[in-house]
Amino acid sequence: MVIVKSLGTSLGICAVVLVIVLVGSMFWVRATVRDKIYSYILSESKQLKGKLLKPKSNEVIVGSGDDAPKFIIHPSKQFWSFWPPGFPRFVQEPIPTYFFVEGNAEPIDPYGQKSLISPEALRKISDEAMLKQTWKDVRETLGIKTAFGGNKLLLILVLVAIVASVAAAFIAFSTSGQLEQIIQALGVA
Repeated sequence: MVIVKSLGTSLGICAVVLVIVLVGSMFWVRATVRDKIYSYILSESKQLKGKLLKPKSNEVIVGSGDDAPKFIIHPSKQFWSFWPPGFPRFVQEPIPTYFFVEGNAEPIDPYGQKSLISPEALRKISDEAMLKQTWKDVRETLGIKTAFGGNKLLLILVLVAIVASVAAAFIAFSTSGQLEQIIQALGVA
């Protein structure tokens, strides 16, 4: 009985602590992101760093000191993400976000870049059945028929005729010298 009471008390204390931590985390996150932006900065070593920064008019400064890099921000190149990364969604807060490349003061517009191929087109191209159907449609449109129409018997007959013609030509060529001897023996010439 004493064990059940102590177990119940400890579970109750854990639940209260958990609720206090979660509520405290939510208030901490909201207070931390107020009037700030989140920046992804791609360094020259190809490492992506995320920084929570306080904007000053239309720029942000990463770090401190006189030689700290400055970046320009503009609402047209902004998107939204949830901060802090890795926390449960109910604790995270949406925050304006920018992509920067080290050495370039302007943010990258993730939607302003045109792709050579869309994900849907790539899926259709890589689908073998769809590709076969596309080629069939192109051949029909251009009036091109497949060689032998897929008829294997016709293909075999054509190959047999070619082999027979080659054999006949070889025999004729090899016996052409003997034909002159037969004609002389008969005395026809």
